[in-house]
Amino acid sequence: METELIEIEMIEDRSSLAAMSAEARSNGAELVCRRCGNAEEVIAGVLVMMEGSEIWALCGPCWRQLPQGSHIV
Repeated sequence: METELIEIEMIEDRSSLAAMSAEARSNGAELVCRRCGNAEEVIAGVLVMMEGSEIWALCGPCWRQLPQGSHIV
């Protein structure tokens, strides 16, 4: 039976988030919440899907809506 689980790394360290934002800006992009798309909200965390190398930035309100206990790396 093939597993449907996805390995995810959660990044919520402020210095790491600042470095990711700086790198995105240097490439002409901006980290915007993947869930709500509100560019005015501050990014509170980033989910990195290890298999597909997909990255989801989430603002504070959306980050707080994650299931309880999922904020642990």
